[in-house]
Amino acid sequence: MPAFLETIHVLNGELLHINYHQKRINDVFKHFYADSPVLDIQAYCSQLKIPQEGSYRARLVYRTDWEFHEFIPHQNKKINKLTIVKTGDFEYAYKYADRSHILKMVSEHPEADDIIFSKGGKIQDSSIANLAFKSGDQWFTPKEPLHWGTTRRRLIDEKVLIEKDIWETDLKNFTHICLINVFRPLVEENALLLPDAIV
Repeated sequence: MPAFLETIHVLNGELLHINYHQKRINDVFKHFYADSPVLDIQAYCSQLKIPQEGSYRARLVYRTDWEFHEFIPHQNKKINKLTIVKTGDFEYAYKYADRSHILKMVSEHPEADDIIFSKGGKIQDSSIANLAFKSGDQWFTPKEPLHWGTTRRRLIDEKVLIEKDIWETDLKNFTHICLINVFRPLVEENALLLPDAIV
């Protein structure tokens, strides 16, 4: 059975939005480990020495038990240019610890800072984040992403994001694209202008 990964933003000692990470673990156990007790992030992290100052990336690897953890000082990767690639048969519905296929696809496109997966002409995700597209005053996110990220799920619950099918041919209808994950909030200052961002 593959290993799974949770990446949590730790800010000044606080694990942000941990309930959404627990929901994702619950989903993994329901699908892969239905006969095993579900791991509890809060209980596990309470035993760890968590950095109390600054912004950190907590990486928690698990199967039916916790296997590995680390806290890495966080710095956002600068992304200015994106290129669209075909997803093919690749699936990443669950957050697997093995991201080698994704990293390989990124390495094949040095012309861009990151890639956008597209399946059958429908936009999905970037390699590191879900996507949001702005039209007027509203933000939209692909209805069928490669992966259902925790930030995406939270923003949909908060009615900030609206799900819809976004086709490659629809990109001309949007003014901005924003990569969203636990370290990348949905704000216009973090967004890139369209169509300039796509190469």
